[in-house]
Amino acid sequence: MKISLRLKFFAVLLAFSLAPIFISRGLMSNASRDVIEETGNQTRRELLGIMSNEFEYTASSLLSLMERGSQAMRLATIGVAREVEDAMRKTPAAGGPAPFMANDFGDPDLTPPDAARRQGYSRRTMENGQELIQVSFDHPTFHLAVHVDERAVEPEMRRLLLAMPGIKTIFRNLAKAPFWINVVMESGVMMTYPGHGRLPIRYDARLEEWYRKARDTDDCRWYHTVDPASRFVVNKVAFPLRDASGRFIGAVSLDIPAHTMMPGERLEARWGGEVRTFLVERIPEGQPTDKGLPILVQLEPNEKGRRHWRSAVEQEYLTFDEPVGYEILLHALDTRDSGVVDVSYKGAPSLCAFASTDTFSFLVIAPKTVVAKLPNEVAGTLQNLFTEMRVLASIISGVMLLVTGLIAWFGSRAITKPLFGIVAVARRLTRGDFSARIDQRTGDERDDLIQSINEMGPKLKELMHLNRDMEVAQEVQRLLLPGAEPELSGFDISGGILYCDKTGGDYYDFLKVCRREPPCLAVVVGDVSGHGIPSALVMAAARGQLHTLSNVEMVPHERMGAINRVLAHDLDGTGRFLTLFYLQLTADSGRVRWVRAGHDPAIRYTPDTDSFGELHGEGLPLGVVEDYAYETSEATLAEGEVLVMATDGVWEARNGDGEMFGKKRMLAIIRENAHKCAEDIRLAMMAAVEAFQGNGQEDDIAVVVVKKGTGGASMARHSISFRMTNKENCFKCFQPKVEAFGIEHGLHPKIIFHLTLVLDELITNIISYGYADFNVHPIDVTIALQGDRLTIRVEDDSEPFNILEAPDPELDLPLDQRTKPVGGLGIHLIKNMVHGIHYKRENGKNVLTLHKDISKTHCPVQG
Repeated sequence: MKISLRLKFFAVLLAFSLAPIFISRGLMSNASRDVIEETGNQTRRELLGIMSNEFEYTASSLLSLMERGSQAMRLATIGVAREVEDAMRKTPAAGGPAPFMANDFGDPDLTPPDAARRQGYSRRTMENGQELIQVSFDHPTFHLAVHVDERAVEPEMRRLLLAMPGIKTIFRNLAKAPFWINVVMESGVMMTYPGHGRLPIRYDARLEEWYRKARDTDDCRWYHTVDPASRFVVNKVAFPLRDASGRFIGAVSLDIPAHTMMPGERLEARWGGEVRTFLVERIPEGQPTDKGLPILVQLEPNEKGRRHWRSAVEQEYLTFDEPVGYEILLHALDTRDSGVVDVSYKGAPSLCAFASTDTFSFLVIAPKTVVAKLPNEVAGTLQNLFTEMRVLASIISGVMLLVTGLIAWFGSRAITKPLFGIVAVARRLTRGDFSARIDQRTGDERDDLIQSINEMGPKLKELMHLNRDMEVAQEVQRLLLPGAEPELSGFDISGGILYCDKTGGDYYDFLKVCRREPPCLAVVVGDVSGHGIPSALVMAAARGQLHTLSNVEMVPHERMGAINRVLAHDLDGTGRFLTLFYLQLTADSGRVRWVRAGHDPAIRYTPDTDSFGELHGEGLPLGVVEDYAYETSEATLAEGEVLVMATDGVWEARNGDGEMFGKKRMLAIIRENAHKCAEDIRLAMMAAVEAFQGNGQEDDIAVVVVKKGTGGASMARHSISFRMTNKENCFKCFQPKVEAFGIEHGLHPKIIFHLTLVLDELITNIISYGYADFNVHPIDVTIALQGDRLTIRVEDDSEPFNILEAPDPELDLPLDQRTKPVGGLGIHLIKNMVHGIHYKRENGKNVLTLHKDISKTHCPVQG
């Protein structure tokens, strides 16, 4: 029978109170030591477990926050660059306000009126102290490199001022932190916002390493430098500036002190101890680990004093006292996304909680003495209580009995009640009751623990809801894409998309846009800036506009103008936009019309002359300028010509060496597969990009192929799609659908039998060997018929399995002579009943595509 700790306290103290004074003093001393030690150890174990879970959750949450903050800084930097590039193409109005110079800061007549010392913007002094910097949030300041004539560059400074409204908007949307936004021009002009006057006179940002590297890149990159104004180490994200011709004219950087990105001080305040946080780089497999983990971000140690802005930031490494604990941590980082490991750090046994991505990890290190504080206090309280009891016992045993009983009962109740409350709430949280709360207050450090546990419930609930919302968003976006390929006489059309996140901003669609004869079909390919939920919402809004206007008779450029006006109003101030290529086809005609809204031109290939071209056209992305006038272009396609429309995730895909896929590879794939149908050309393109990427997919990929059919009308493509689960009788689910599909399209009964048999064998293998749990899993099937080509596509989220790698059964040998495992007949049967098999692992799913030429089955299509 389990007895509560409260009753144990009371029974032990009461029993020893009845013994004679001499015996009671000796025995109670021993008993008190045992109780104190047991209570302390049990409390330590419970708190250690709670603390481990809290730190692991903290590491995962902070890693997620840092990733979102990093992405926000990248987007903000690109947004500032776009504002500056637009401003440099404008002409400033005459007589505008003069720019404020950094060297004049401090002069009351030349300093911006709002300049004041702001919290967070500080500078390290010679004595390793900090003093606040006077900054202006209304005006930027300009700093000129040595030997630059102010009058010569004044027009350029005034053009830069035209970008300030947009820059201020971007700055206000950033997180509350001491950010600097710097714009450095090739002329030697440097604009800084918020404005300040703390730059060294001889400082020239053009000589900095980050600026030199920005000349040779076209994307955002991170740098670790010393800020010349504050003398703090800063994390800097930089992006190049280019004019309309692509010439490099400068660079934009967004700076934030490295120590402000780390929450170490807040964690120390919460736990009442020295809690350290680090962002470290993962050590690739095969690389030496003896130096320790390379530190990317940490709280800047105060003992190092201020740094000179010309000094380089040396790489620091995180090391531990014991090699065994360090090796265990390295193994955990390689095998788990998050967890807690026991290590020895700076001579003290510690807990190291971590959360990892493929390239870096966030670590929270806390000494175990943090956990020991509360049990030690409990033990001290009990020791005082027992001392008082021994003093009272020496006076009179009767009074000792009464006093000890009261103190034992109420004291144990007061001490253990919060612990029981913590344990009860922790158990409710593990059962999924996120509304559980602890209403007690102790007035000591236990309140911090109680507060942490009370905050865990809403955060866990929020994370679970966010995960469910992302899954719903992914399913909704999948449903917004075309469910089948369109049919238009005279054309063969195929489209497909792969997202790098659960949701994305790439988009393709097919719309019937004419209600008169001959019918017309619009083929649309778009790319929203950015990734994730925001881009997916913009894509959904644009899709809604396209489908709404598809019932209205409009020429292509009028349709784009109407959509642009709505998007420009909705996206105003967000920094987001949508590039779109709109292609309109007419049935049984080679005439095509298109509008190009900032998207890359469609690639045009003529097999007869083996020549490539592009469907050019002028046009800004949608959502940028509300009243922009788009233009409709027109051309005529010959029989057999191929058009390929894609998003930049195709040609900008990179391999492990950083080399881009490029458009030359695209052209080679189009030329090599031009004799095939549109779907085969598209699949060849997407398979080549997937095989080329060395570090996984980094951007959304959308490809649409349009082929002008030969012989006047393209072969019609018919398809059927349906979903089953591993918990259903799948044969009863798909068999009537397959038979109905075959009868509707005149397939021979033998072909229908083959198709049913192949599906039965495939799905039986998936259900029998693919799932290690007892959950419900979807199985998606698509069957398409185009001419004599029958395509079967099966998607499932089971364990990875490529049937092409399965060994052939030894059918020609007796069972006792076979060396391979018995089985595999179903897969062998499938391979012999189809004419082509393609397998890939995509977004956590097995995707198996089988092709069957029904003209080779010796049973032609009926009818």
